Amino acid sequence: MNKIDERLAKLSEKLSEMSDKAAYASIEAKAAREEREEKIETKREERAEKREDQIATVKGDVAAFQENVRLHEEEEKSKLASALLKIQMTIESKIKERKASKDQFMMQLYVADQLDYIDECFALAAYLIENGQLAMYETMEAIKEYEAKYGKMGEGEQ
Repeated sequence: MNKIDERLAKLSEKLSEMSDKAAYASIEAKAAREEREEKIETKREERAEKREDQIATVKGDVAAFQENVRLHEEEEKSKLASALLKIQMTIESKIKERKASKDQFMMQLYVADQLDYIDECFALAAYLIENGQLAMYETMEAIKEYEAKYGKMGEGEQ
C-alpha cells in the first residue's frame, strides 16, 4: 500500500497545487475583473464628462443661436416698424393731399354754387322789380279807370 499511499500523496499534493492554482487563478480573475470594471467605470466617467462637455458646448451654441435669433428678430422688428411707419406717413400724406384736393374742389364747388345763387337772386330781384313796376302800372290804370267810372277815389268811402 505504500505505492498507493505514495500515489495518493502525490495526487493529494497535485490536488493541493491545483487548488492553489485555482485559488490563484480565481484571485487573478477577480483582480482582472475588478481592473476591467475599473477601466469600464473610468471610461464611463470619461464618456460622461465628454457628454457633459458636449452638452455644455451645445448649450452654449444654443444660447448663442438664441441670441442671434433674438438679435435678428429685433432687427427685423425694427425694419418692419420702420417700413410700417414709412407706409403710415405715406398714407397720411396722401390722405392730406386728397383732403386738400377735396377741400379745394369742395371750395370751388361752393364758390360756383354761390355765384349761381347770386345770379338767381339778381334774376329774382329783377323779376320782382319788373312785377312791382307792372303792378304799379296796372294799379295806376285801374285807378284811372275807376276815377273815370266812379269819380275820384277816396271820396265817399269811409
